[in-house]
Amino acid sequence: MNYAASIVLTCLMFGMGLSLKLTDFTRVFKLPKAACIGLIGQLILLPLLGFALCLALNLKGVVAVGIMLLTLCPGGVLSNLFTLIARGDLALSVTMTSISSLITVFTLPFVLNLSLIFFDNSSVQLSLPFLKTAFQIMLITVIPVSLGMIVFKKAPSFAEHSRKWVRLGCNLFLPVVILGILLQNDGAWFQDFLTLGALTVTLNLLTILLGYSLAKLARLETKKVRTLSIEVGAQNAMLGVTIAISPFLLNNAQVALIPSIYGITMVLILWAYTSLIARFDGKKLALAETNESKR
Repeated sequence: MNYAASIVLTCLMFGMGLSLKLTDFTRVFKLPKAACIGLIGQLILLPLLGFALCLALNLKGVVAVGIMLLTLCPGGVLSNLFTLIARGDLALSVTMTSISSLITVFTLPFVLNLSLIFFDNSSVQLSLPFLKTAFQIMLITVIPVSLGMIVFKKAPSFAEHSRKWVRLGCNLFLPVVILGILLQNDGAWFQDFLTLGALTVTLNLLTILLGYSLAKLARLETKKVRTLSIEVGAQNAMLGVTIAISPFLLNNAQVALIPSIYGITMVLILWAYTSLIARFDGKKLALAETNESKR
């Protein structure tokens, strides 16, 4: 199961690369204000929010490390899908996902090591070598994305047809991987499901609110407000799970519990959130068309 998670994440990142161009990384210069604010939210404020939550709730050990690990894995392929559903700024979403995936390679091992030291107790005796961890994360994120981009550039038609099948296959296998992780240790996690579930829901709602507040304070347009609330609110739970259970990294199934449960609750919350936005837009459009017809 440990290796299966790495394979699924690698395929997901390859699938993301099948729809990316180099311009997606340089678009930040065309959308400097929104992109910079969003990246600050993802890469700086998210970990601070996770740290504050752990302190406020007096969380320790594997739970605290799981929370911190999640906040260090921003974005992910699902954020682009939810941005599309919410009629947000898809170009901004792709830009933020692309850039944060690159920067995470270096920020994650550094900050997570600090978290392991701070929240260390008898249940967590771990450390992550910086260079080794950065290289391992690069192997399962940056390299497959780069390969996908090369395929997209050299064979765009093939990439377009392959994209949906790669993602479909991964999305079908993803629940199996998460279920396998949750069933480890004879399903002992179920005893704490309500507590951990409430914790992941709280974290997700706070991250959505963080992204929304940042965009509102910056007085961004509606589409960008929606995009930032989703990009800051959607964490790459699969990356968190993979790092937690990888035999080359943390190799700790207990740490994987938080990102595993979060992966489930996050999808439900963001689905509800984006569906409400889409429904609101539909009603507003219908009202506008009705008023137009009366004139």
